[in-house]
Order: sequence, then structure tokens, then C-alpha cells
Amino acid sequence: MQMASRFTLALLFVLPGATAVRSLRAVGAAASNHSGDKKETCGDLPQLPHAKPKNYADSKKTKYDTEAKKTVAVTFAAGTKIEFKCVPGFTTDGTKDGKDTFDVECGELGYYKTKGVCVKASKCGKLPTVPHAMPTGETKGSKVQFQCTSGYSLDGEQVVKGGEMKNSVFEIECVAFSGKYEEFKGECKPYAFVAATETVRVYNQVFEALFTVTCSGTLKKAFGKDGKPPAGIDAACGKIKDGALKGECSSLVTKIKSDFETKKKAREAHDKDSKKEWFDKKDPDRPNISKEAKAFCSKLWKLVEMPDKK
Repeated sequence: MQMASRFTLALLFVLPGATAVRSLRAVGAAASNHSGDKKETCGDLPQLPHAKPKNYADSKKTKYDTEAKKTVAVTFAAGTKIEFKCVPGFTTDGTKDGKDTFDVECGELGYYKTKGVCVKASKCGKLPTVPHAMPTGETKGSKVQFQCTSGYSLDGEQVVKGGEMKNSVFEIECVAFSGKYEEFKGECKPYAFVAATETVRVYNQVFEALFTVTCSGTLKKAFGKDGKPPAGIDAACGKIKDGALKGECSSLVTKIKSDFETKKKAREAHDKDSKKEWFDKKDPDRPNISKEAKAFCSKLWKLVEMPDKK
């Protein structure tokens, strides 16, 4: 994929359609630096297929804080593990009496990492073990979808993040007549060693800066307009096929939407307390979304950048 088209695809993850095209034509000023030692937290739990939090309280979006004496959003600190349970008829290994729970962990960068998937229990029993591959939880009739793990592909070539995943995803069918899964004829091969070139390194450095600036500028412009995230941000992760990356992307979108809501309320409170009849929009103390926008865009880029393997 050429550099320009790669950058366009990356930008489309957060700025779908015409918004992305317009933004590509007007790259704004650099966003403010993101700093601080505050421990990351994750927002709403991800919606996982055929599973839900085992503890009902974990699935709630708000809770009553007895110390603050008010209702607050439910968040989880980095390192926290939340137990999920498969819905009836699904287990983590495909057997009827198999394990039906797994953990979802809040990662250090503020997004969730899933430790398992729920698949429909089958007459073929336990899912086959494929070296360097894991089930995705998706099924099509009697076929179960698998995906090569990170660093491996069906053809030994690099898997492009956010692409169609054609050289990473495959299906194994449960044969009803025999009650056994068909034999997988392929294999997940390690990527061929490719030295990182100066072109790739320069590409990532330059386009990360352009993407982050454009992405941050769009988010800040939307916040300045009405305090709401850009239209279409919910579809930001729609083109990512990799299940793990898509989950990380969804968590990032959830977090930035929560940041918008929090900062909007803070800005409204600030403006209400202002003694000026017409508040100064350039007031340095007026709450803004700059830091959160920079963090969101930087993390989003890490999900779609061109790998620099050494």
C-alpha cells in the first residue's frame, strides 16, 4: 500500500467519509503534549459476542459513590480483571460442558484486553488446536472461524493491520456425519524476516505526526463547536478486521466519548461561574479536550501504523 493511501485509510478510522477528505486538505496546528502520572482507567466494558459480565454490577454504566455522595460513571483501573460468562449454549472451547468464563483486563493504555472468547457448543466437541492460531468466536453455520496469532499468517507474509485479514483468518467445519472437525490443511507461518528500511521508519514518523495533528484538530474543533464528538466516530473501528485490534479501537472510542461528556460539563460549569457577560473563548483556564484528543489520536495511530520489524 502506498504511503498516502495508507495515511488516508488510517484517518478514515476516526474521520469517516467527507469529513476525512476535508480534514486531509487542512492540517491544523500541533496538539498540546499529553503528560502526567495519573493511572489509566477504562470506560464502559466492551460488548462481546455471546458473553456478558458475570457480576451484574460490572455491567452498569453508573454507580452511587457513598463517599462523594453522588452518582458516578463506572470505570476500571489499569490491571483490573473483570470476569465474563458465556451465554447458555456457548463455552470457551466448544464443548457442551466446557468452561464458560474468562477474564477481560483493563490494559495500561486505557483499553480492554480479552482473555477468551465464547463459541457455540458443537456436536463435534472441543475445538481443534491449531498451532499459532486462536478461535475468534465467530461462526458461520457449522464452520468456526480461527485467526493466526500475532506474528503469524497463512502465507508467511505480513498481515496488514486494519485490512481484510485474508492471510490471517480461516474456517474449520464441523462435519455432522462423522461428528468430528475437518482437518485443517494449512498452517500459520511466522512472518519472513524483513529488515526495517529507512523508508518505513520515515513514513511512520512523518505520517504519525500528520495523522495525530489532523485527528486532534478535528476533535478539538468539534468540541469547540457544541461539545459533542464528531459525527460518525462510532463507525471509527468498522474497517478493522482483526478482532483484538477492533476491541482496542472500540475501547478508545468509548473513552474519548466519555472524555467529551466530562469536559463539556466542566466547561459549562466554568462558563456559568464566569463573571463576564460574554466569556472569553481564549480563556486559558476554560476546560478543553486538547490533552484527551492528543492521547486518543496517538493511541489510535499505534493500531494502524505500518509495522517496523527489525
